[in-house]
Amino acid sequence: MTSPLKIAIIGAGFTGLTAALRLSKHHQVTVFEKEKFSGGLSATFKLPSWTWPVEQHYHHWFTNDISLNRLLKELQLSDLIIHSKTQTAIYYHGRIYPFNTPAQVLFFSPIGFPSRLRIGLASLFLKLLPKDIGISLEKETAYQSVEKYFGGEAFRVIWQPLLDGKFGRFGKLVNMAWFWARIKKRTMKLVYMSGGYQTLLDGLVKNISNNGAHVLFNTSFNPAKTAEFDKIIFTAPSGEFIRLYPRLPKSYKKQLSSIPHLTALTLLLIVAEKILPETYWLNINDRKFPFISVIQQTNMIDKKYYGNKHLTYVGNYLPDGHPYLKMSKEQLFKLYLPYLQKINPNLPAEALAKANLQLFSSPFAQPVFFVNYSKIKPDFATPIPNVYLANMDMVYPWDRGTNYAIELGEQVANLVQ
Repeated sequence: MTSPLKIAIIGAGFTGLTAALRLSKHHQVTVFEKEKFSGGLSATFKLPSWTWPVEQHYHHWFTNDISLNRLLKELQLSDLIIHSKTQTAIYYHGRIYPFNTPAQVLFFSPIGFPSRLRIGLASLFLKLLPKDIGISLEKETAYQSVEKYFGGEAFRVIWQPLLDGKFGRFGKLVNMAWFWARIKKRTMKLVYMSGGYQTLLDGLVKNISNNGAHVLFNTSFNPAKTAEFDKIIFTAPSGEFIRLYPRLPKSYKKQLSSIPHLTALTLLLIVAEKILPETYWLNINDRKFPFISVIQQTNMIDKKYYGNKHLTYVGNYLPDGHPYLKMSKEQLFKLYLPYLQKINPNLPAEALAKANLQLFSSPFAQPVFFVNYSKIKPDFATPIPNVYLANMDMVYPWDRGTNYAIELGEQVANLVQ
């Protein structure tokens, strides 16, 4: 039997913690996390009066998230799973339209009936495509292919506003494989768990520690210590990797730097009244609005876990330098408020005025996948011997998500051990 390796893992998000869980069974593992808490993009937040914490940025998973479900079973957390049949809707021309089931799509009156039928047929066709064919769609942009599959009317009313809203100036450049993956993965039922994502994070840290590994919070990794470890797995953003290792080959730095990233900017409103009476997830298909989505957490999870207050996320993805990123939570709320009142004109202004505001910002949250992205997708191995990269730039064609962060951690662990 070979001697245990000394392995450093940078980042205590789900990728880093999953890799640590696998490797700590046979090796000496140290996890370095610069924050005081685990989770990365899935980090949580809790007020003293709450029973459960909640994610800083809205989270759920799908019933077909195999890697996540397998990990929950392994950690004996499956009995804490909550299945929720929530409502997804579209805000368009001053109205909320449910848009979750085939029947709701057929009754989506802003487009003609033939276009509604075509949405169902196109969605079914894309959902049935196997992964290898789905990835091959990367040769075209989503702009080109979505209009071809769904028709011009559905593209202009439904998909174009969402692409432009999420990706801004990159909307026309996102490839079709990314869009296909969103259709492929979606399930009508969503999944959450008792205690939120922190339950799973705590379970991972506990098991890693029981294996003899060390999880060091509030501790940045010093690249000068690289030689002290046999292997290093870097799960933080690629830009941070370039910063810590400035002597990387120019061609490699150019490859990593060519992938644009958007910042997730989420304003969380904690208030006595629901902003969305029934809808859990509302896509904003009006580009005059200063945000792209509203998520009513307490239409999925009972408010009793949050001090009997309603939790509403207002979401945005923004490029570096966007003026919203420099605003305070009060300034953003003032900007958003007239639009929230358009969505729900019956909401008492005095109720919103009393909202407890929390603002969360996470750079590098959303990579932008251009045409033929697979040609520049980073590999686990880097130009530095025994140093490996595993982050959200590599979950392609899937969108960033807990299931694929876990899968990525398992893949890099298999490679390293």
